[in-house]
Amino acid sequence: MKGIKLTSLISLLFIMTICGFVMAQDKSKDISVSKGRIVSIDYTLYVDRKVFETTKDSRPLTYVQGSGQLLKGFEEALFGMTVGQKKTIEIKPEDAYGSVRKDFIVEMPIEKLPAESLKVGETLSITGNQGRPVYCKIRAIKGKKALLDFNHPLAGKKLKYNIEVVDIQDKRESG
Repeated sequence: MKGIKLTSLISLLFIMTICGFVMAQDKSKDISVSKGRIVSIDYTLYVDRKVFETTKDSRPLTYVQGSGQLLKGFEEALFGMTVGQKKTIEIKPEDAYGSVRKDFIVEMPIEKLPAESLKVGETLSITGNQGRPVYCKIRAIKGKKALLDFNHPLAGKKLKYNIEVVDIQDKRESG
């Protein structure tokens, strides 16, 4: 009788140990997007109902949640999502690239611009005050002056994203 109770107790402990191990493994796989985690997502960005950018047919976007690598509204929408979860979000201009600023549209003499790039719609790289490149788009050419727009190309636009979380890793697991 003692042998049967001891065998039953050992079997029960073995089963509990195995269940605990399996549950611990499942729990570690079931992590959600939170600060400091390395997250990989697939997304498609729509602007004015047209595909503007997508990760389809390429690598997912990988970033560290909460590090400020992405637009604030975009990162906030990802908090709490899990691997395989999909979501559609919309970000207003003020939470993305801001409104179009008229003071970012300036006239410049065309002789100060590269002649081969003097076409309406062309994007130029100009050296800024701190020696870094600053990008602008030629909006119009009026006689000997060009109208340059230094606003971000997505300024004033509502952004719509279709997102899928592909992978989440704890920073400790990744190295």
